[in-house]
Amino acid sequence: MAFSRVQIISYALTLMGRKPVSSLVNQGDIVTSADQAFDLLLTSALSIGFWRFATTIATLQKLPETPVGGYWMYSYMLPANYLKMVHLYPHTYDFELYSNSRLYSNYNNQYQPLYIEHIYLPSETLLPPYFVKYFSFELAAYLALSNAQAPDYLAELERRRAIELSIAQAADAQNRPQSPLMSKPMLECRYVSTFAGG
Repeated sequence: MAFSRVQIISYALTLMGRKPVSSLVNQGDIVTSADQAFDLLLTSALSIGFWRFATTIATLQKLPETPVGGYWMYSYMLPANYLKMVHLYPHTYDFELYSNSRLYSNYNNQYQPLYIEHIYLPSETLLPPYFVKYFSFELAAYLALSNAQAPDYLAELERRRAIELSIAQAADAQNRPQSPLMSKPMLECRYVSTFAGG
């Protein structure tokens, strides 16, 4: 089921004990506040976790510019819809992010492209129900505090928001295949004595 912006805001309002709305036009200050805060709160909520429904893979494009400073050799443009990094492929830890738009690295993509798995902002119609439920509590808690309309509800909304976040993250984690740890380099490189007593 696809959810619209209006439906999500309406559900958040009902969590505060208000009447649902079917439009965002001429609905009063609290609806205007919800509409204005929606994008910021949604982007923030997506950025705090590794949500599989908001994850995509893109090829990083090498830029002709050379990074300043002499340490980094190559500059790559981050995708326009980038919110947060998950992984780079091939795996490398030799990089830094700058200006939230550039990735500097010593990896040369001449022979193999450099891919980035990252979190992006999907359309609200693509948000799964478990995330919509959590995000509605996020929005309701913001509205209860910002409008001082329901300060007594704030503590309960915050408690429920934390619970719904845990439930949503658990549900989202089930969208990944479970694979056992096959390589254990940190354990294999440690010297373990065969002396049995100390």
